[in-house]
Amino acid sequence: MTQVALAGQPNCGKSTIFNMLAGVNQHVANYPGVTVDKKTATLKHGGRTFTLVDLPGTYSFSTYSLEERVAKSFLLEENTDVIVNVVDASNLRRNLYLTFQLLELGKPVVLVLNMMDVAERRELEIDVGKLSEMLNIRVVTAVGAKRKGKQELLEAIAAAAREKLVQPFRIDYEELETYIARLERQISSESKLSRRWLAIKALEGDDVVLDRVSIDRASIEDLTAQIHALHDIDVDQMIAGLRYAGADLVYHKCVKEKPGQSETLTSRVDRIVLNRWLAFPILGLVIFLVYQLAIVWGYKLTDHTWPLLAAVRNQIFSLLPDARFIEVPLLTDFGIWMTNSVLALLNYIPIFIILFILIAILEDIGYMPRMAFILDRIFRRYGLHGQSTLPLVLGGAFVGGCAVPGVMATKGIADERARLATILTVPYMNCLAKVPFYTLLLGAFFKPDMALMMFFISTVTLFIAMIVARTLTLTVLRNRETAPFVMELPTYHLPTLKGVLLRAMQRVWLYIKKVVTIVVAVAVVLFVLLQYPGVAPEKMAQFRAEADTALADFSALAEGTAYASHLDEPHKIHTLLNLYESYRTGRLLATSETAVAELDQRYEEKHPQLFPLLRPADPEARQLNRALRNLSNVSRSLQMQIKNEKISNSYLGTFGRALEPLTRHAGFDWRINVAFLSSFAARESAVATLGSIYEQGRTDASPEAVMAQDGTYTPLHAASMILFMILTPPCIATMVVVKLQTGSYRWMLFAIAFPVTLGILLSILFFSLGVHYGWSGLELMRNFYIAVALLALGLAGC
Repeated sequence: MTQVALAGQPNCGKSTIFNMLAGVNQHVANYPGVTVDKKTATLKHGGRTFTLVDLPGTYSFSTYSLEERVAKSFLLEENTDVIVNVVDASNLRRNLYLTFQLLELGKPVVLVLNMMDVAERRELEIDVGKLSEMLNIRVVTAVGAKRKGKQELLEAIAAAAREKLVQPFRIDYEELETYIARLERQISSESKLSRRWLAIKALEGDDVVLDRVSIDRASIEDLTAQIHALHDIDVDQMIAGLRYAGADLVYHKCVKEKPGQSETLTSRVDRIVLNRWLAFPILGLVIFLVYQLAIVWGYKLTDHTWPLLAAVRNQIFSLLPDARFIEVPLLTDFGIWMTNSVLALLNYIPIFIILFILIAILEDIGYMPRMAFILDRIFRRYGLHGQSTLPLVLGGAFVGGCAVPGVMATKGIADERARLATILTVPYMNCLAKVPFYTLLLGAFFKPDMALMMFFISTVTLFIAMIVARTLTLTVLRNRETAPFVMELPTYHLPTLKGVLLRAMQRVWLYIKKVVTIVVAVAVVLFVLLQYPGVAPEKMAQFRAEADTALADFSALAEGTAYASHLDEPHKIHTLLNLYESYRTGRLLATSETAVAELDQRYEEKHPQLFPLLRPADPEARQLNRALRNLSNVSRSLQMQIKNEKISNSYLGTFGRALEPLTRHAGFDWRINVAFLSSFAARESAVATLGSIYEQGRTDASPEAVMAQDGTYTPLHAASMILFMILTPPCIATMVVVKLQTGSYRWMLFAIAFPVTLGILLSILFFSLGVHYGWSGLELMRNFYIAVALLALGLAGC
């Protein structure tokens, strides 16, 4: 099998060429130990099988970015047979800098002049034969977006693999040649790459190469100092300068430009998009459209997907063992919990599909680099990066984002310090799952001031993210590697439908595969923590006594009726009750009179003796139907009380009580602690848990109304809860993605522990100040907002 590596600078259309060759036969993973995508494919041509590897886009083989290190390490460690160098034909001079380094590797190289249509529109005439002659390699022209040049490229790859000949290519590095030759003699590596290339990289002080050729860094530093003293030469600058000079020479000999070439479309558009006064309004509009299309409209799509998922859920529930009044089998409890956990996550897939499609479009058009360029000047004051923009927006810079795709979008940040700072600050954004919790508390305690409170909540998170990023980059991330913000502004291109959809679906599949499986495991753990050790025997005996009384009353009412023989034993009443619950659920899901008629017919055929009690027509049936409805309410009430008792006595509930001596200073009792602890699986769980705790069998009032009427909490308590929710990280799914992106459990634990510690300390501080000075809940949020905004502005100058 022949291994072929695709290499090229960013924005050269390398992924388009890869898609053109590979089609849908692609596999996406990560390179071992890092978060950079590794795309591979297998294809056949001319009787040979090729393994195609799409290397990360890189401007050179320096150590400025993770992508450059990954590409260089791959070529050093893997036995690559052919290198396909994809270049942007409309920017040939710039692309040749990497081409020269690939040629120096000593491997067969095929050069692909991609985007020839763009070059032609710019009226550039490229002498392909001359270019091939000067570089001593095969040169193929292509337009990847239109699938032009595919066969020619495959033939060139096959020929290069068949011949395995490497034509000599050499740049004269003048005064450095003596030192390069000396290092060549010292290299003991068994690498199949050119020793001259290894010697050049060693002279440049490349750590990846030095580790493999057994040359001490200290000796290289001494050698470069000696060269500087003797020749007044900076090694890195001289090598780069000679490469650029060579690229300029090749360009002028092989490319003819039209005199007085007209202004390009890209430059005309950039005069508007990057205008000093218009850049930020345009950026704001783009961000708003991404938010509106993906989050707002995407969320509306879930109204259509959820009925389908609900149908799947009901089908699964129908396969589980039936409850016997208050006795719910453990398997049924577990099945309901796991089904709801998975389906709740899958329900957001439409949002992710739209998000990733929009990201792919912005990438292909060429606006993503411009977005980073516009914001870099502000973000770098806080240790972030221009490329931090999209992750923060996706995470919920506007209320209603999602931290999972936000953290996933940090892949493209080359600066390690800025990338880690972005990963650790994205969870502070207002993800969609936090909105129900905010709505619950605002509806219960801040109805007259809901708009103002939402303004505080939605904007203070940006200030918090800036403060945390600056604090981290000045402390724990201080020694992390940084990279210069090298940002190329590529020409604008129309995206291809196939390329956009392919990348979007690959990212969605990665999300499903990597996150859902781990969330399922976490859901199992949470189920155990909330289920055990269970209800105390004496308390359970009390619940059973109430259940027996209710069943006995119903049985007594049924005696003497025409249906007595069908309800003379407890198990028959249980069957009727489960049938009633199932029928009622079916009626709720029926969308038309025809559907209702079909439902009635199905139930009447399967249960002819009991169906009259579901749709009563005679006085006895109506009387029993009313009693059955009351029995159902008793059953649900007792089940809810048992559930609350389980939560209270569970391991998680016990832990909530154990935290109370600390959290009471922030205004939290054990019930709020349990809600927050359960919310780490999914933020929506906080509302579900509070609703479960506060419902206590009541069905006539909403959870916010019950909380407001409970009397335990005040608006000051509610503001402290909101403050804590703002500062704590989102769900466990996000923390898993943090682990995937950092490759470290340590950073994942830090991303959990640091915000939780910060959240509880600030909640205690501001709640205590509120109690001392008699603040209202609105005043607490206002004062917190002012303090955070002033601190963020102050840190900008540090």
